[in-house]
Order: sequence, then structure tokens, then C-alpha cells
Amino acid sequence: MSEQNGRSWWDDGARRVLSREACEEIAARVQRFASGGGSTGVTITSWWNGELRWGRNEVTLASDRRSVVVEIERTRLGGPQAAGTASCNQLDDESLRAAVRAAEWAAGLENPTRRPPLTPQQPDLALPETRIWSDTTHDVPATARGEVARAMIEPAAREGMLSAGYLEVRTQSVAQFGGRETYRSHPLTTQPLYAAATQAQCSLTVRNRAGNASGWAGASSYDWNALATGELAARALEKCRSSADPVAIEPGRYTVILEPQAVHDLIQPMFRPMEQREHNEAFPSYPFHLGMDEALGIGRTKLGRPIMDRRLSITHDPADPLQGVLPFNGRGDPYRPITLVENGVITALAFDRYYAAGRLNEQQPLPFAGAYRMTGGDTSVEEMIRSTRRGLLVTRLSNVRILDLSSMLCAGHTRDGLWLIENGRISRPVRNFRFVESSLVALNSIEQIGPAVPVFHPARDPAHAALHSAIVPALKVRDFSFTSSVDAI
Repeated sequence: MSEQNGRSWWDDGARRVLSREACEEIAARVQRFASGGGSTGVTITSWWNGELRWGRNEVTLASDRRSVVVEIERTRLGGPQAAGTASCNQLDDESLRAAVRAAEWAAGLENPTRRPPLTPQQPDLALPETRIWSDTTHDVPATARGEVARAMIEPAAREGMLSAGYLEVRTQSVAQFGGRETYRSHPLTTQPLYAAATQAQCSLTVRNRAGNASGWAGASSYDWNALATGELAARALEKCRSSADPVAIEPGRYTVILEPQAVHDLIQPMFRPMEQREHNEAFPSYPFHLGMDEALGIGRTKLGRPIMDRRLSITHDPADPLQGVLPFNGRGDPYRPITLVENGVITALAFDRYYAAGRLNEQQPLPFAGAYRMTGGDTSVEEMIRSTRRGLLVTRLSNVRILDLSSMLCAGHTRDGLWLIENGRISRPVRNFRFVESSLVALNSIEQIGPAVPVFHPARDPAHAALHSAIVPALKVRDFSFTSSVDAI
């Protein structure tokens, strides 16, 4: 098949996403189809996804999917606000030409909500060196995924238990060429950008046939070999064995030892609003904002104020080998190292280019990819248990949702293993609880902190989400609020 119809990129199956050269050829064709002057921006995203799902010890889904999306932005000569976008998922000339015409038509529409243009930034952006690619992950065949799933199912099946899990490998490439003027609040970036990444993730749940015990384990990484699926299977099986026949105890406030996955589940919603932004009545209660300064006409933040235990620090570093992120965001802005919290004090909030230019007199934004590392201690979970007179050991939290944004009050429930600790020892499994607690209050009620480890942190939108990781410690927290028992196991 010819390159004209856009199929030759996938024919031999050797490469699962578009290469830089393939993206450059597609962008050049789009540029040729543009007419009427102005500028043309092209963003090309391609991805391949291989997944396997099983339940009750039987495989229920195996798939290989791939796709490509070409997004075109046309800015007409009529003015910097005359910008329009269109996209397509076909690479033949006819489809690309039609998408260019659609973007040019959209550029002629009146849109009073478009922001005014910004001064163009320097064209040569310094991109961080990131560790996000693994040939092993890219090349892993479907047969290998099946063998791994079988090896994870067999230990549970031998003991008469039921295993359910999900195994996924993913490859993604993103390329940007020119344009990006006013759409998405971004000035002209002329430097071609290209990045490719891989991701592997696995989660496993083991339950007994009586339905009163459950164990879970999960991991995600850019490197297939880092998943250690044998260890995951053993951990999930052991948690299932030890959580059988839980007893009911009264809800209330308990000292809790949150394993790293539970810590991540609790604090993850806190990172969504960690940004500086123009005052917006729709978001008056961001937890890191203090409202408007009427004299200066700007929104005040908690920058420079303590917000959590003084031992804790939170960093975002694209060069961290365990934090792997794409080197730039969807607007073409390069990621930079950020210390979000240092010794309990909030030291940075992300901001976009409009906030940088309008409020900070800067051209460079400070984007945050969502990957982070939380550090502050080296106490093992075993040591935490030995030092606890009475408390609970929590495997993970589920269905966590925000009840009050200003205080980060969250609700959810425990899952897949909850144990009562008495006099420095785990005494028995207990029924799961619903909790209502503020993540910020919990982070200010810490007694002990463990070493930071990577946890299960999959992409929310598998078609478009960038790779990112979470590296967090176990925490021993006092007075954690449980409001009622739940039937979930």
C-alpha cells in the first residue's frame, strides 16, 4: 500500500506508533493543503494498546488496539483571534485536506470567548531528559501477556480461590509542529516537538469462594520488567488468606497505618487543584487559595505557608527515572522540576502561560504533569505496627471523592484487607469501613512516615492521557475518621 492512503505506517507491524519521520511527512502534507495565508499547527497523537482481562480464573478479554489522531489548528490572516481547529483519524490526502478546510472554516467564526494573543516565546525550548521508553514494553507479544496472566492465576486456583485482574501494555507518541497561537491559550511555538513513551500496568484481586476475604496488588511502570507480576500475585494471595472471616468493630476515630497504595488513593484528589489561576466564581474554594485581594485585584494563595507535616516534601521532576512523564504537555510547554511542598510548606503551584504573562510578568508557564514523589521518612510498616497499641492497617481506599474542595474533605471506603492492630501485633481482620476525612487533616496528623515506593497509578484516559507515576510512603496517622461499616470486601 502507498503512503498516500496512510496505511503503510502500520503494515509490517514492526512499529506500533508513528515515528518522528512519519509525523513530519504527515505534517508536511497538512501544511501543503492549507490556503489563504496565516499559520498551521499540527498535533499528531498515535497509540497502541494491548490488554488482557480475566475473572474467576478465566480470561474474558484479550485485545490489541491502535489509533491515530491528527489535530489541525488554522489561524487566518484576518487577526490573531481568527483561529479554528479540526481533527481526523485518517491519514490519506482526502481526509487531511477535508480537516484543513474544516479548521479554516472554524477560524472564520465569531468567538468572543477567545483570549487575546500573547507575545511569542523563544522558539527553541529546552526539553527535559525523561526515562519513559522501554523496548521490552513496546515489543511484548500477546503470547507473553497470556503466559504472565496464567502464572498469576494458577497460585489462586490451586488453593481454590478466585482471581480477577487486568494486564495492559501501551505505547504512545505525540508530535507537534508549528501553530498553537491562541487556541488553548498558547503563543506561537515553531520548534517541532516529538516524544514517545511506553507504559505497563497490572492489577490483581484474589477472593475466596465464601466471599468474605479479598486481597489486592497492583503496579504500573514504563518498563514491563518492573511490574514483578510474580510478587504481585503472591502479595494478593497472602492478603486474601489473612483477611478471611472479618469481624465487625465499632466505627470511630482510629490510629491507622496506610500502606503506600492507600496513601496515594487518599491524597491523589489533592493534586488536581494545585495550580494558580485567575479568580473564578465557579472555583471560589480551591484548597490552596485564600480568596481575592481587593486592593491589588488578584487572588491570594497559600504559597509560603505550612499545609502539612513538616517532615513531608513533594517534588515533581521529569528527570526522575521513576516519575516518567512526556517531556512537554499538550500545549507544547516543557515540564520543569518543581518542589511543590518543602518541609510541609507549599512552595509552588502550577500556572499556565496566561497567568504567567498577566500576573507574574513571565513568559514561561509552570506546568504540572501529575507525577510526584512524596518523601519524609524511613520507618517500615512492620515498625509502625510494633509501635501501635491499637489501630488499623489499611491496604487501599476505594471510591474516593471530594465532599468539600476548600478543606479537601473526602469520602470513600477501605477495600481488600483491613486488620485490627492490638499491642503491636495484627490480631484479626475486620469488616471494611466507610471513611470521611480531609487529606490535609490526615497529612497534619502523622506519627510515622515510611520510605517512598512506586504505586499503582494508571492513566485515567487510555486514549489520550500522558504517562505519569506516583511515588509515596506508608503513613501512620492518628484519629482517622471512620463513620460506618460497609459490606464491600
